[in-house]
Amino acid sequence: MKATRQSPGTDLRPLPGFKTLFPALLLGLILSACRTSPAGFLQKHPNVQPFNFQVSVGLNQYQIAGYLAHSPEAGRLPALLVLSGDGDSAERCIEANASVLAMGIHVACVSIPGYGRSSGPSRFVGPQTVAASKRALDLLAERPEVDPSKVAVWGSGDGALAAGLLMDYDSRPRALILQSGAYDLQKLWLQAPIATKLAIIHQVWPSKRVLSERSVIQHLPQKLDCSVLILHGQGDRAMPVSQAVQLASALRERGARVETRYYPNASHRIAKRVIEPELQAFLRENLLQTARAGD
Repeated sequence: MKATRQSPGTDLRPLPGFKTLFPALLLGLILSACRTSPAGFLQKHPNVQPFNFQVSVGLNQYQIAGYLAHSPEAGRLPALLVLSGDGDSAERCIEANASVLAMGIHVACVSIPGYGRSSGPSRFVGPQTVAASKRALDLLAERPEVDPSKVAVWGSGDGALAAGLLMDYDSRPRALILQSGAYDLQKLWLQAPIATKLAIIHQVWPSKRVLSERSVIQHLPQKLDCSVLILHGQGDRAMPVSQAVQLASALRERGARVETRYYPNASHRIAKRVIEPELQAFLRENLLQTARAGD
């Protein structure tokens, strides 16, 4: 039997670990192929439309991806802007908030830079994220079906930091929901586990200036006229619950109406079903009841 000729330096033996690596790669390709495309997602949800836009920071432009879901109720309605920055895509965000739509509230889900289909890098909620959050609020408030005086903002993880920074510089949000976030980054740097520190370093060098720029507490206005719901897991190792406690105290000192829910059995990612009762009650009180009182 004639031997197979190999080129010099060629080894036809399987790579070490290939038999275990190949199934994982194949599964990843299958899952990627099964992801819903924007066109397929919109076809599945006729009440949803794209909510995409661009922001410029310096010489850089960022493509921001999102969706706007319309409540079936008629008239100019309140709206909820969700800043997705905790691993959830804008598609999953829309699907997870069907109950909010049923309440008579439009929902806009926007992926902050570096998340979902939005371009990045994130740079740990840097200037491009602040610009994207503000632009999303501008576009949502300008829509004819939205009552601009009755808009709430909800952020989780990095999205909570983005929502908090938006509160620092913009008085338009009537209500804010801040979930599993960090709000004093200089203190966080001292308290954070090594995994959180490495995640920050991967995005931006944590100088004192950089941490200060991204600290919600350091830039809070002297007076605040808004309602804030703070949600945090007491078992959150990535973002210690002390960050939420500190923010709640600072907000109350400035006149904000603050509600807190600290979940003893929850870690960083809190299941939507766990926070659903508090979320709906908060939106009902701060968007719907005030909206009907003003009609």
